[in-house]
Amino acid sequence: MKINANTRISELIEADTAVIEVLASVSKPFKRLRNPILRKIMAPRATIAEAAKMGGCTVDAIAAALRPLGFEYEGIAAGGEDAVAAPGWLSAAPAESVIKFDVREIIESGTDPLREILGAFKQVKPGGILCIINNFVPTPLIHLLKQDKAEDSYVEKISDKEFHTYFLKKQAGAVSHEATPGERKETDAFNEIIGRFPPEKIREIDVRELEMPLPMQTILKELESLPSDSILFVHHKRIPVYLLEELSGKGYEVHVQTIDELNVKMILFREG
Repeated sequence: MKINANTRISELIEADTAVIEVLASVSKPFKRLRNPILRKIMAPRATIAEAAKMGGCTVDAIAAALRPLGFEYEGIAAGGEDAVAAPGWLSAAPAESVIKFDVREIIESGTDPLREILGAFKQVKPGGILCIINNFVPTPLIHLLKQDKAEDSYVEKISDKEFHTYFLKKQAGAVSHEATPGERKETDAFNEIIGRFPPEKIREIDVRELEMPLPMQTILKELESLPSDSILFVHHKRIPVYLLEELSGKGYEVHVQTIDELNVKMILFREG
């Protein structure tokens, strides 16, 4: 199978399930692919290039690991993502015009910085640039802002523990994001599942305004008393990775739909 930087991880796994263990051997974050719930939700959303950023490795490292399985890599030359130069909109921007926001201390305190990041992005003028300083590549944030608010993004690796992610804000009047076929398919599948259950079998909760770790605790408590013939419909502000890890192997089916920057819908119910 021929692959490139834009090949999705889900496509690799569909072609050969051995990919899961191969990727797990490349970088520690990839070990989460062993979790069937996380794999189902995250693998379709990440390309090889995006996975390399999340794993703190290069595209070439992933391509080399996949080669023994018969995957033929085409695309980026030696050096992978690290060889990509900064885009013109960034290299031509005066240093003083870039707003920098370091979120490392916020994350270390146990707080989700998303609300603060969105607030900072609102202060950026159309055509301006926001730089998020973090100790990892914020791939979900990149997807989120590029859906509607950011024209483009670029990740600069300063060290293994410091990444600068630049976002170019759309000009006023720019066309909003149009849902991709994959996003429309996800929405249709999500709505189809809800349609299987009558209103009285749908328990709905909203955890978007709760501080960590209350969202996870609230959802787990609701699941404890959820009848086997019912579903839990959750309004969340992000995909709760740690919750999905906790539910792994406990017999739950999970479906996720991302609406916007602070609106993620989840359906959870017992399998079978």
